[in-house]
Amino acid sequence: MFLDETAWVAIAFILFIALVWKKASKAIITILDNRSNLIQDELNEARALKEEAMEKLRQASQIQQNSTEEFEKIIKDATETAKNIKKEADIKSLEMVKRREEQAKQKIKALEDDAIKDIKKISATIAIKSAEFYIKTNLKKDDYHSLVSQASKEFKSKFIN
Repeated sequence: MFLDETAWVAIAFILFIALVWKKASKAIITILDNRSNLIQDELNEARALKEEAMEKLRQASQIQQNSTEEFEKIIKDATETAKNIKKEADIKSLEMVKRREEQAKQKIKALEDDAIKDIKKISATIAIKSAEFYIKTNLKKDDYHSLVSQASKEFKSKFIN
């Protein structure tokens, strides 16, 4: 006959494969397309996550840089404030020393003035007593009393005040 059995089996097998391939290829292509789409979606999601991570890293770097700059500014301001406080404290200390020195000078001056007044009073009293004693011993009683009172008034007005 035309062909032997082996040839018919081979032809049947090829037809079977062709029919199965025709039906199965659509399913296989659909499965492969779905898998391809899934992989593409995962790749897109991975890219988006990578971009998001890069953006977060950039933001974190920016925040760190801003924080570092702010920290340096705070340190600089604190150092300058400390210098100003020290300068003000030095000025206030010098002013306080000057005030105390001035107060001490005023106290010394007041004590000197008091001492001079006391010396004047004592000198006036000694001079009056000496003059009184001299007049008592060398003048008459009537002359003595008028001369003592007059001299005492003049002396007190000149030396005591």
